[in-house]
Amino acid sequence: MIEEGCVSIDVGEGVFYNPRMEMNRDITVACLEAMPEISTYVDAMGASGIRGIRVKKEVSRDIDVTINDWDATACELIKRNALSNGVKVSVSNCGANTLLSSTQFDFVDIDPFGTPAPYINSTCWASKRAMGITATDTAPLCGAHLKSGIRTYAAYPLKTEYYAEMGLRVLLGKVAREEAKYDRALKPLLCHATEHYIRLYLGVEHGRAAADRMMKEMGFIVHCFKCKNRFEAKGLAPLAPHTCPVCGAKVGIGGPVWLGATKDKAFVEKVIGVLEKGRFNKKGPAIKMLSIIKDELDTPTFYDQHAICRDLKATPSDISTLIRALNDLGYSASRTHYLGVGFKTDAPINIIRGTVLRLSKNA
Repeated sequence: MIEEGCVSIDVGEGVFYNPRMEMNRDITVACLEAMPEISTYVDAMGASGIRGIRVKKEVSRDIDVTINDWDATACELIKRNALSNGVKVSVSNCGANTLLSSTQFDFVDIDPFGTPAPYINSTCWASKRAMGITATDTAPLCGAHLKSGIRTYAAYPLKTEYYAEMGLRVLLGKVAREEAKYDRALKPLLCHATEHYIRLYLGVEHGRAAADRMMKEMGFIVHCFKCKNRFEAKGLAPLAPHTCPVCGAKVGIGGPVWLGATKDKAFVEKVIGVLEKGRFNKKGPAIKMLSIIKDELDTPTFYDQHAICRDLKATPSDISTLIRALNDLGYSASRTHYLGVGFKTDAPINIIRGTVLRLSKNA
């Protein structure tokens, strides 16, 4: 028996349960609590049913919860777990795509083992108001397995020091292109890359005008591997230089990716408030991460301070000191949840390098 949140779950034999995803489930419950417009919810890959049962039991209002799994043994386990926790849920026994191609829900949640790519189209069709998508195939998304990433996501993910954000934005770009087919638009509410997975919480807007606006946030990242200069090229067919305008080296071009914001600050604040008040075992790490996300700049990449210092043979300063120094020069800068020694800024690379060197000499 597993105790998590307000529920006790029997994980049975041969039914998948990952204790490392408890914070993921905590945040899911908090997000649903912060979405009063959601009245129907489906966990399309339920396994033991823990995520859907927690949503049913822990969200303060009544939500019509469906939990689906293709495995009949898992479905029987879900029924027993729901009964033992005193909640009533609908249990479905079919493939995720079969269910999501025939029925729509306010919130569709998919948490597959590996890539969500085969389920994104049906998820987009079935999600009326919002969706949650988990990806654990970070190597293809981030450029470590390049050919697999190209095949799976129809994108070229550059392998850079900001690989985690590259993967998140490749996934967002894939979802955006699928949404556009149905004259719908995604609205990122809260997206994060944590340990071995990427998680997206996305609102859904309907209409061709919204879809057209969304597609303006698609584009490519142009990256110089020599001096670490990078910039965005918006659009699906942009004109981009082949050499870096700063150092003249050949550049790499990654995409198409989502270049827009990856969170809604007001929504993240609501989720933090829910976590602070609720019974969540992992709320400390969750609140810490979301507090950083809340104040992150919306620039489409971040910098690794230690990587810059290695290039310059400089001594790293405290990351907060570097951010304050960039702020003092009139640039925006923030920490990032992707990397403890990472930072986001709109300062050009020559200013960043100069500031790092100055702080190193004063250290």
